[in-house]
Amino acid sequence: MTSRQNQMAISDAELIRLTRDLDDMHHDSQPAFEERLQDLIGAVREQVDSATSAEHLTTTRRNFLRGGVVTAGAIGGSAVLASCGGGGSSATPTPSASGDLKVAQLAASLEVLAVNTYNTALTAAGRGSFGAVPPAFATFAQTAMKQHQDHENGWNAALQNAGLPAQTTPDPKYNQVVQSALPGLKTIADVANLALTLETVAVETYTAGASLVTAKANRAVALTIAPVEAQHVAVLNFVLGTYPVPASFITTDKAASPSDLG
Repeated sequence: MTSRQNQMAISDAELIRLTRDLDDMHHDSQPAFEERLQDLIGAVREQVDSATSAEHLTTTRRNFLRGGVVTAGAIGGSAVLASCGGGGSSATPTPSASGDLKVAQLAASLEVLAVNTYNTALTAAGRGSFGAVPPAFATFAQTAMKQHQDHENGWNAALQNAGLPAQTTPDPKYNQVVQSALPGLKTIADVANLALTLETVAVETYTAGASLVTAKANRAVALTIAPVEAQHVAVLNFVLGTYPVPASFITTDKAASPSDLG
């Protein structure tokens, strides 16, 4: 493989600067994201605690489903309403992975997929599968992977505190896309194109959930993630030589769906 095949459309210095700006944005937004997740978790616990009285169980479950806890996603905002489906005669309802809680699992599953994909690419690069990898690109990939891991940890904390298991498997639909693409990755441009696909899916998936939002305050959770995810897309476009002109409207053609998870 010639060195020319692994040339980026921007210089190492430019990519290092963009990666540093990206990391600053992430670190600025992460505390707010975690704080708002704690609010979400507290609301889940409060809702469940209020349902411990058997005589009020039916009413509480209905209110929980209607009002819920919303976590929202990307540019326009998406939502995850914490639904609760009690069973039997137990006075404490057991959260179920139905309704809008599926959207929370979906968000986590996309973060799992992003972490796995960046990690696989970095491992292959370490074996020399892509030839001489520009150090700045490796740094960007490591940085993006770490940020996705932080987001995955946040979503899973919310799921676990709602009484659900952590989401540890990737979205099956787009995992199939990744697995099909991996054998064909030969250059950094190939890796960047695959990463761009996944980052675009994340942004569009969050945007597709905007119609679920019932309260403006609930949008705050994922609105703190949205700019970071969108910045990943912008940086990868620069790497590939495509100037990332902002779109007036975010499309949702590539959005993943809760139905992906079964």
